[in-house]
Amino acid sequence: MSEHVDYYQVLGVPRTAPIEQIKAAYRRQALRHHPDKNGGSGEAEERFKRCSEAFTTLADATTRAAYDARLWTELSPSLLVGELFAGLTGGRWRRRRAGRDLRHELRLTLEQSAIGGRHRLSFVVESVCELCDGFGAAAEQLSPCAECEGRGEWRPPGVLALPRPCPHCGGRGLRSRSACRRCAGVGVVELSREVELRVRAGSVDGETLTLLGQGEPGRHGGRAGDLYVIVRIVNHPLLSRRGDDLLLELPVGPAAAVLGDTVEVPTLEGEVRLRIPAGTQAGELLRLAGRGMPRSGGGRGDLLVRVAVETPVELGDEQRALWAQLALGAAGAPSYPRARRFDEALALLRAQRGEPRDGG
Repeated sequence: MSEHVDYYQVLGVPRTAPIEQIKAAYRRQALRHHPDKNGGSGEAEERFKRCSEAFTTLADATTRAAYDARLWTELSPSLLVGELFAGLTGGRWRRRRAGRDLRHELRLTLEQSAIGGRHRLSFVVESVCELCDGFGAAAEQLSPCAECEGRGEWRPPGVLALPRPCPHCGGRGLRSRSACRRCAGVGVVELSREVELRVRAGSVDGETLTLLGQGEPGRHGGRAGDLYVIVRIVNHPLLSRRGDDLLLELPVGPAAAVLGDTVEVPTLEGEVRLRIPAGTQAGELLRLAGRGMPRSGGGRGDLLVRVAVETPVELGDEQRALWAQLALGAAGAPSYPRARRFDEALALLRAQRGEPRDGG
C-alpha cells in the first residue's frame, strides 16, 4: 500500500461500508476512470489502478483488517472515531438521543402539604461522560471492531435472520484497549442534581408534579427528558386526612364523657382547646370549623374529633367499690336512654316468641 493512501476515500465509501457497498462503488469508479473511456489519459489510468488496488485490499476480509490496523496508526485516531461513529449502520451512536424521563418522590409532612410553598429535591442522574464523549475510552485507545468490521451489528446465519448488536463490541463498532478513567468504560457518569419545585397548599398523596426538561440529559444534542415528582405525605401520628377534612380520634375517660370537660387537641397550627359537652356518647363527632386542609377553591376543611370513651382496665378495691355503687344507683334510672331502648326492644322480641319477661 502506498503511504497515507486512504482506500475508503478512493472508492468514496465510509470505513464501515459492507462488501456489497464496496463492490458497487468500485464498479462505478472503474467505469468512470477506465482508460478506454478517457482517451488513454495518464491521470485516468492512474486513478483506475488506484481503484483496483483499493478494491483488491478492501474486498478481502483479511487484507482489509490488516489495512484498517495500519490506517489507524497513520491517521488521527480522533478523526477516525468521528468517521466511524458517523458511518455506523442507522447512525446509532451519533444520532440525537433524547434523555429518559425520571421519576422521584418528594416526602412531605402533613403540615408541609397544608402550607405548600417551595421545596428542593436532590437526586442522581446519569450524564454522558465529557472526558470520552460517551465512547467509554479516549479516542487514541479505540480501534474498529474486527468481528463486525465497525458496523456494530452481527447477522446470524440464515436468510431471514435479523441483525443483532455485535457481542464483541456491544454494538458500538469500536473496541478499546483501555477504559476511560472517569467512567470506567461505561460512557456515562452519575451526577448530583438539585431542583426547586413549588407545591400547592393542600396537596394530596400521590399528586404528580411535572418539570419539563429536568430529566436525564440527551445525547449528541438530543432533548433532555422530563422529571416527574410524586408527592408522598408522611403519616401523621394523630391526624388523618378525609378529603379536605382532618380526623382525630380523641380518647376520653367516662367522667369526661358524662360530666363534660375541656381538653387540648392538636391541629396543624398547634394545640387548641375543645369543649366536650356533658353526656357525649362514644363515637360522637365534634367539629372544629376551618381547622382542616386548604381547599383548592378557597377556604379550609374542618377538624373532626371522634370521641372514644375509654373505660379503666385496672381497678383497685376502692375504685371497684365506687363503680359498683354507681351501677346500683343507675339501675332503672333514665341515665342510659340507649340501654333502656335496647332493653325495651329485647323484651318485645321475647314477648313475640312467647317467652316470659324477666322476673316473670
